[in-house]
Amino acid sequence: MTIQEIGLPFSLTPAGGITVQGNPNRQIAQHVNGLVATQPGERVMLGNYGVNTAALLFEPNQNLVAQELHDNVAAALTRWEPGALLRNVNIIQGNIGDGQATIEVDYIRSEDANTPPQLARNVNTATLRVGGTVDEVIRG
Repeated sequence: MTIQEIGLPFSLTPAGGITVQGNPNRQIAQHVNGLVATQPGERVMLGNYGVNTAALLFEPNQNLVAQELHDNVAAALTRWEPGALLRNVNIIQGNIGDGQATIEVDYIRSEDANTPPQLARNVNTATLRVGGTVDEVIRG
């Protein structure tokens, strides 16, 4: 049985219903992207949910920012997304001081933990811009 979740970004079907997502790989990717794109405090009932990217985007020390973003993303995924086993977080240098950060999150679905790594690999790349805009690329 396929579990359906609300599709992101939120949209309506031509008949006026809510679009849904049934692909488990895409569902986990939506969760990872939403977690990285959410600032702590934005969710009223989950005040600690998210990654504090906005406070770091204009810091001049890119190495420090990259390490802090890496640590924050890894901690948030471990805490909030049990469906994903984190393999690596890669912060792309070169654009942090410009008010954007490109974060590659390499993970596998928890239920694929015993699958050979080359078959279970997912990389979700999100470029965060000031104001919370997220450009997303998923390679699976």
